[in-house]
This record gives sequence, structure tokens and C-alpha cells, in this order.
Amino acid sequence: MNSDVDPGEITPPSTTEESSSPTSSPSSILIPGLPNEVSRTILSMIPYAHHARLKSTSKSWKSALSSKSFLNNLINHNRNNLICIFPQDPSIYTPYLFDVNAVAWCPLPPMPCNPHVYGLCNFAAVPLGFHIYIIGGSHFDARSFPINRPSSSSSMFRFNLRDFTWENRASMIWPRGSFAYAVIRSSGDDNIIVAGGGSRHMLFGAAGSRIRLVERYDVVADRWEELEPLPGLRAGCVGFLERGEREFRVVGGHSRSRTVSGVFPMDEHCRNAVVMGLEDGVWREGGAMWDDRENVRAGKMVVGDDCGSPLVFMIDVNEIFR
Repeated sequence: MNSDVDPGEITPPSTTEESSSPTSSPSSILIPGLPNEVSRTILSMIPYAHHARLKSTSKSWKSALSSKSFLNNLINHNRNNLICIFPQDPSIYTPYLFDVNAVAWCPLPPMPCNPHVYGLCNFAAVPLGFHIYIIGGSHFDARSFPINRPSSSSSMFRFNLRDFTWENRASMIWPRGSFAYAVIRSSGDDNIIVAGGGSRHMLFGAAGSRIRLVERYDVVADRWEELEPLPGLRAGCVGFLERGEREFRVVGGHSRSRTVSGVFPMDEHCRNAVVMGLEDGVWREGGAMWDDRENVRAGKMVVGDDCGSPLVFMIDVNEIFR
């Protein structure tokens, strides 16, 4: 799963606390013979993917490279475009950070592990400020019966790009994987909204539970609250904001399943989109994705950003739709 690192609403870099002075102690000098401001400029030219190794050079380098003002300046000047990749379960397999400009890879520490669960997939990786949030997903629980039946997760972890550490955050009210989500910043406080989802696991092409519940997470308060549920069951969907972050649109996914010949499960895919007004919290129909004469495509959907406008792509076998 990929995630672009977004600087979010970060305060401008401070120049009073971190400026060098002739009376600086030897332990605070970054590069001997150079003012600290010049040294920071030199360090900022080093790709972010190599910062983890540089921090072990000295305490002063670790402090400088981990400061909020340094990372704010580094990201805001577009010297580093970062992609976070989770090949498989991030609690077992190492995630990676890819620096696009420097074509450099950096391994990240695995997410905290629960000894009872394994095979986490279909989670959401949400970039926000200097953090990446891993929300929900589907996994297997060794304590459940039957043991080979996947269940959804409500857990949330946050990775800090400043010090490369993980921390546990408040769990969702309802467990879910394969759900729609978006980051809301227009209200002044950062929020994450999630909608729909279920327990579908990547090992199974169909089946699994589906829900219509919607929640919003307050990043500052570390608290979830329930919102008006979706008009119907929906999982495997994607979401994005539009109209100046006044509306949350959910598209794609599947609602119910049926069996062919009473044996093989088959999904009933959603042809329409639904939209929530973030001011009144009410859902409405958002139009059809496919005409009645067209076959519904069920490929992987990805939401991109084009100067603030969302772009939705679907990859179905060898075809790409927009």
C-alpha cells in the first residue's frame, strides 16, 4: 500500500531557538568550523531515506534531523517526495520508505506485533503531517474458531517520521477492513473519516462480512465518534473529499453476495456512488458509475490528487479507467 507524505498544517520553522551562536557548546556543533545554519543546509540536501543512519553519528545530528522545523523545511521545499510501501502484514514484514527524487530505499521498523493475530491486509495507510496511520484491516485470529476464518480489526497505530517509532492510538468503534476513508482539514482540526468495510481477506475472492457504519477520528483528542451510516452495506470501496472538502464521496465496492448453483459465492457490485454533506452529515445518492448496459468492473481503485482535485482510477486486468 502506498502513501505520499503530506506536511499538513505545520508551524513555520523557528529561527530563534536553533540558530547558532559563538557560545555554542562543542556538543551542539553540527559540523566543526561551520555555523549551524550552514550545517543544517548541508544536511537538508541529504535524501531523507538516509537520515536514519545519519542520526547515529552524534547526538547533535540526531537532534537536528529529528526537529520539527528541519523536517518542515525539508518537506515544504519539495526536496523529498516520499512513498511508504507495505508489502504484507506490517507487524511481520518490514515496511519501506522510498525517496522518489533520490531513488533510495529505507527500511522502517515493523509495527507492534500481537502474538494472537497474523496476516493483516486490507488496512488503510493514511498520511497526515509527520505521521502515517495504519487503520483497521482484516486478519486471522488464533483465538477464534474456526481458525481459518478471517475477522476484521479495529486497531490503529501511528508511525512517527521524526523518530521512526510506532505508537498505539484509539481503536475504532467498529472493526473493519477494505473501507473508504479521507482526511478532513477544513474544520481547523485534523480528522479522519471512515465508511463501510468488512472482513474480506486477500486470500479469499469473495464472502466476508459487510457493514454500513461511519466514524470520524479526532486526531488531537484521539477519539472516535459515530456518524450517520451509509444508505446500504458497502465494502471494498474508496472515498475522497470534493467541493472544497464540504462533501465526502464513496464509490465502488460490493454490497451483498449470492451463490452460484448454491455453492460459489459471488459479489453484487455497487453501480452507484453516495455522498455525505460534512456540514449536515446527511447521505444522498451521487449518481451511477456504470450504465445499465455496461458490465460492472470490479478492479482495484486508487484515488490521486491533481492540485487539490481528486482523480479516481480503476485498474481492471489490463485496462485502466478514470
